Amino acid sequence: MRLSDATRSPVTRRALLGSVAGAAAGITGVAGTASADQSSTATVMTQNAYLGFDVAELLGAESLSEVREVTGGFLADIEPELYAARAERIAAAVETADADVVALQEAVLLRRQRPGDYGTESSSAATDVVVDLLDLIRTALAERGLDYTVAAESVANDFELPAETDGGPADLRITDRDALLVRSDLDTADPVSGTYDAALALPIPDSDRTLTITRGYSAVDVTVGGVEVRAVSTHLESALSQYRRRQARELLDALPAEGPVVVGGDFNSAPGETTYDLLTDSLHDPYDGLQSEAGGATCCQAKDLQNDESLLDRRIDAVLYRGPVTPTAIDRVGDRPGDRTAVEVDGETVRAWPSDHAGVVGTFDLSGPPATAATPSPTARDSTATTTTDGTASPAAGASGPGFSTGSALLGLVLGAGAWLRRR
Repeated sequence: MRLSDATRSPVTRRALLGSVAGAAAGITGVAGTASADQSSTATVMTQNAYLGFDVAELLGAESLSEVREVTGGFLADIEPELYAARAERIAAAVETADADVVALQEAVLLRRQRPGDYGTESSSAATDVVVDLLDLIRTALAERGLDYTVAAESVANDFELPAETDGGPADLRITDRDALLVRSDLDTADPVSGTYDAALALPIPDSDRTLTITRGYSAVDVTVGGVEVRAVSTHLESALSQYRRRQARELLDALPAEGPVVVGGDFNSAPGETTYDLLTDSLHDPYDGLQSEAGGATCCQAKDLQNDESLLDRRIDAVLYRGPVTPTAIDRVGDRPGDRTAVEVDGETVRAWPSDHAGVVGTFDLSGPPATAATPSPTARDSTATTTTDGTASPAAGASGPGFSTGSALLGLVLGAGAWLRRR
């Protein structure tokens, strides 16, 4: 089954190019039209693959026993079959888009240890793999006859937490990765991975341990049609805007000053918000110039992914670019009810979204003149958002969302934050 439903045409590279010939001229300051020579075009897809549960529930614990209880719930709810089915739908989107590069975030590796030895003098790292989402996606691609290599990979987080389960104490190890998958027939060079210096350090209740939430990026040079382009995957902080802005500055400092650059990521910031505006002072977003669809929201579905109607309400995932690059098409994937997968869980068939985020696919002509600064279109703040003291939109109080977000109780120990902080 294709990613698209009966009311939506597949987002193939050919369809993207054909439907927007000459549309690049609609972006202020970008000259030229789309090239008909596909050898000079690069298609980049970005996808937050989704951790699979809401870390905010864990961070909301006010005691170590609550940490064990919540983490035990995570372990009990992990269904490897669901992860595999979601990976297959992500692979379907990659095939339909005919992507040269796939920027992944939250390509999680979940490992378990039983019995758990968290906090003991002899504690050792969990090694029993429960889910490897990156491997599942690569396997699903291979089953479709698609050959992609992991050209760059960064480990943003790798921490272990105690769990109380029906079978006794256990430990859950969460390894969060950003990765770049590149078609194996394309040359790559100079892979780089890193984490940002700006990171949240959160104390674990009733213990002497600290949980540090880091964010990272991976980058690699990819040669497409004889042109070398720097491809990047990144995931910025969800909870606090000051960390997110600092990470955005670190990202911009890490990018090459010259040449084509395409950055796919979950930026946790939408048009009209300060981090997005900081990024687009240097990078360009093709969405407003090429896509007439209002909103284009990418985040977020229910944490169990089983909502029937889409809940996407913010555009925080994007494919940004700069240098001698002309965007020719941009679209979302995984955002329609027909994109869901059917899978049997505990004897019951459920329908689930591929991820809590929609993916974004951009196609770029690498042979055109250098892009110059584009004036972003004014974008209204989301109606559910409030405005913080620094002018950054934040979700309404009481809202929560799945993924690698951070919650209020533990943050309150550090920052005195009383409100639930939502974002992924």
